[in-house]
Amino acid sequence: MTLYEHLFYLSNLQLFFLCLIGTGILSGVSALTMALTRKCFPNPRGTAIVNTMLSGILLPTGMVIAFVAADVWHNDERGRIAVEQEATAISDAIRVTKHLQPADAEPIKQLLKDYVRYTVDEEWALMSKGQFSNNTEQTLENLMVAAVRLEAHADSFGESIAGQELRKYMTRVELARDDRLRVAETRIRLPKWLAVFVLLFVSACVISELHLNFRRPLVISLTLFSLGFGVTLYLMSAYDRPFTGRTIIEPIALKHVIIRANY
Repeated sequence: MTLYEHLFYLSNLQLFFLCLIGTGILSGVSALTMALTRKCFPNPRGTAIVNTMLSGILLPTGMVIAFVAADVWHNDERGRIAVEQEATAISDAIRVTKHLQPADAEPIKQLLKDYVRYTVDEEWALMSKGQFSNNTEQTLENLMVAAVRLEAHADSFGESIAGQELRKYMTRVELARDDRLRVAETRIRLPKWLAVFVLLFVSACVISELHLNFRRPLVISLTLFSLGFGVTLYLMSAYDRPFTGRTIIEPIALKHVIIRANY
């Protein structure tokens, strides 16, 4: 497990303070860097960076962070939609079994319950490692076979229609599960994090250069800078990889399906 992956298992409060401390250290390093630069390369004329340069640096910084954050929110939304679609399709499939003969309905209904149980108990934990449950995979395959067999060997038109509907819903389950597994593997890649931190460092350097001769404005500016961007980094880190760590998408919708099926 990499250092970044360990961050997902910190509590929200620990991760929050870690992001604030990280941006605070970055701000402190930027101030020291600019102080050292001024000492090594003094400016005899006393000219300084114009204030408009700060807005020119913060604009691309904000845009890059916004793009990266948008990817995080999009993946989180995709994951939640996939879980809801998967649960809805299973619920519809269970509803179809109510119109079948008991000899056909009970095995299919039990397979649907097994699928949810394997997904919740096994696959949810494996997704954090980029893996999937073989039991879930096999149960889904058995459900598809049962649906095709029911449609092909139906004794009545109603059973044939039920088989078609069941196969349609199981296809939706398969597609939703595939999307869920794809989302589980997505994360903010290293080049994006590198770009964010480099731009934040450059912005902090500009702030330090503008206020280096005035301690109070320097401390206030860098503190506010660290707080603002620290919170932003916290949100991005907490919701990256929506099926990993403590801030994750829970299988609540799938659990509710089984609860309703037992009544």
